[in-house]
Amino acid sequence: MHHEDWLRKEVEFSGDLFVDVGAHVGTWAIRASRTFRRVVAFEAESRWTAMLKKNVETNSVRNIEVSNIAISSSDSPGKTRTLDSYGLDPTLIKIDTEGAELEVLKGAAQTLKRSHPRLVVETHTDELARSAKEILKDNSYNVREIARVNRWGYPQRFLLCD
Repeated sequence: MHHEDWLRKEVEFSGDLFVDVGAHVGTWAIRASRTFRRVVAFEAESRWTAMLKKNVETNSVRNIEVSNIAISSSDSPGKTRTLDSYGLDPTLIKIDTEGAELEVLKGAAQTLKRSHPRLVVETHTDELARSAKEILKDNSYNVREIARVNRWGYPQRFLLCD
């Protein structure tokens, strides 16, 4: 069992477009490919992107697009892009960027206003969780926070938003 399997039960996990920001090796993206028409996965680290692409191929998944780029609050050719710059209309966005979640949210302002997708945002500090909740509430989201310690003993906070 993956360490976040329990979380998928807390979120309506189906729809037209799932966007995975901080896709790592694709655990969320590959599962989403079964219940979403289309999946777009962003991973900043090249080694994880390579594993993600291999996992997509191994699982014979045809509805996932993988991009090796960091999603942030500004565009920098070849390094970062905003989520807004893609012009996507997501049903659900999962954000787990190891501390860069605020920058992702700032660069997704138009997407959040236009599409109002459901969100799952993982944060690791109280300050980051507070700041993310402010941004989300300013964008008319209802935010439910779940705090727990994962199986390796690390604290996790998930913001579930609709």
